[in-house]
Amino acid sequence: MSDKIKFSERVREDLILLNVEGETREDIFKQVAELFVEKGIAKDTYYQGLLDREAEFPTGLPIGDYNIAIPHTYPEHYNDIGICICVPKNPIKFYDMGDKDHELDVHVVVALALKKMDDSIKMLPSLMSFFADEDNIKAMMACKEPSEIMEMIAGH
Repeated sequence: MSDKIKFSERVREDLILLNVEGETREDIFKQVAELFVEKGIAKDTYYQGLLDREAEFPTGLPIGDYNIAIPHTYPEHYNDIGICICVPKNPIKFYDMGDKDHELDVHVVVALALKKMDDSIKMLPSLMSFFADEDNIKAMMACKEPSEIMEMIAGH
């Protein structure tokens, strides 16, 4: 088995949320949680699990003018594997994973549902190779259909 996981292989078109209304992390988490529960990926405990883990380990990732967040929680909150790409209508404040006192404006949220905690480490190189390029984040923000995002991430 390979030590690397391509994040594009875990994204499904029905798990992409575009132009999402919300003003806080909690608003976004609630919508992601509802989707994951509806699709059978997460348990009802997922939302609270996200809140608890985010409070302890922030997931905002500074890229530049356009930033991402990679929220996730512990495997006991999942039934299956999935990745939700959520593009909020307006930037959402997340705390920087490297500095809990610094808030970032986040433009794309990549919520992970992984069965094993070390899978996030295995997926990080492919995720970062895509999102380290701010042009990819800006392009994602302009997408009108989930299929456009699927085309963008193919192969990553």
